[in-house]
Amino acid sequence: MQFLIGIYQTVFTPEDDVEWKEKLIDPPSPDELKAALEPIAPAFNLDGSGPRFMQEVGIDGGTDWSIDSLLIGMPEETKISDNTDWFVKRGTVQGLCPNCAAMGLFTLQTNAPAGGRGHMTSLRGGGPMTCIILGPTLWRTIWANVIDQDHRDDDESPATASDSRRFPWMGDLRSSEAGISTNPENAHQDQAFWGMPRRILLDLDGALPGTCDLCGAKTDHRITRFRAKPYGVKYAGWVHPLSPYYRKDKNSLELLPLHPQPDGITYQNWLGTIVNDTAKGTKISKNVERFPSRTPPGKIRQIYAGHGGRPRLWLFGYDMDNKKPRCYYQGTMPIIATREEWAASFEDLAAGMVRSAGEAANNVRWCVKVSLFDKPSDVKGDLSVITARFYQATEEAFFQNLEDAASALSNGDDTFGIRKRWLETLNHTGKQLFDEYSQIDFIEAIDAQRAVKARRLLTTPFSKANKAIRGHLGIPDEDKA
Repeated sequence: MQFLIGIYQTVFTPEDDVEWKEKLIDPPSPDELKAALEPIAPAFNLDGSGPRFMQEVGIDGGTDWSIDSLLIGMPEETKISDNTDWFVKRGTVQGLCPNCAAMGLFTLQTNAPAGGRGHMTSLRGGGPMTCIILGPTLWRTIWANVIDQDHRDDDESPATASDSRRFPWMGDLRSSEAGISTNPENAHQDQAFWGMPRRILLDLDGALPGTCDLCGAKTDHRITRFRAKPYGVKYAGWVHPLSPYYRKDKNSLELLPLHPQPDGITYQNWLGTIVNDTAKGTKISKNVERFPSRTPPGKIRQIYAGHGGRPRLWLFGYDMDNKKPRCYYQGTMPIIATREEWAASFEDLAAGMVRSAGEAANNVRWCVKVSLFDKPSDVKGDLSVITARFYQATEEAFFQNLEDAASALSNGDDTFGIRKRWLETLNHTGKQLFDEYSQIDFIEAIDAQRAVKARRLLTTPFSKANKAIRGHLGIPDEDKA
């Protein structure tokens, strides 16, 4: 999907919102799309005597690698030598067809993690969070995420295959070997989709007939190796239109791309991906930012009204630990908004709901530790399953409360009842999960005194955690009510 959005952002950028809406209502014909693509077709040759898609032809020196090293997550040499490739086994991918090799190449260049000295990360770092607005058809999904020229900062020159400012492999690669960084002013902003942090050349000359180990297709060119060299393009200062960004601290000018975290993608990510998180300085992606003004209530918004009558956002990306992918997450959530004059109040309320849920989930996890261990602060075990269960159990109520809050604010009504209802949901869910994981019902098998003390800590409105939860929701403490 990122590839397709990048293609049509590159060759089919609408001039303004008017043209964007016209092509949304009346999609271009296959012939129109083909005519738009023809000028850049030579830049997408995977093989041949000239430049090759996302590769550096004529790499001088470098190292030969087996083709499985092209795929993020395949076992590294250390895992193989230490016999720790338990889940993803060595030797399972020894040859790829050109189609799968091209997809692997694009995926690596787009998500490149840290790979050792000189092996650059992608334009958005390793495994960035990507946000894509979903439509009812493939075209309308692509088009919802294409930014019009009025809201871009670059020139309007039409894309050509020889344009190395857009396609870095079509000219002399701007290598970082001499310490050179590539900033947005050094390239066209379309290069955000065609970044080339890795210097790679697929060994198509040595490809022989065989079967692809990924898709199972028979091919005349089964690719088994590639050559790589360090110091590809080092990107700095870029803001990709499909990713949210944050500031490391309030005084920092540098924007950093958001990345998925070990807790996965749940409604905790709603803040910072669908609405800005002003407290943390997280800014939503440009495609999501543009969406409300492009699709006011009416015919156009109805086009994107999917499940539940709301447009939906698809979020995905790798959770990376340096060069090791711990997991690949994806999920969808509704895009809920209110009238512009109430937008700030709605964002504040949503932020309070998300933060109160985070505080409540952490409180449950801590109280479970208190119930099970003499020294809970020394316990190193992973209890993240409790947090995951908490978010899963409260997700439906979260979005229902947000829907109600959007309606209430639009009508000028007070939201205190909604916030109080959300607090009750957090408390009820917390008690249920505590009782399950503390095993308090099996009183003969546990330290009963410790368990009862922990449950009292969970439920008392005067604890530090519960005061923080009320504070996020703007609900007075019990002793001040």
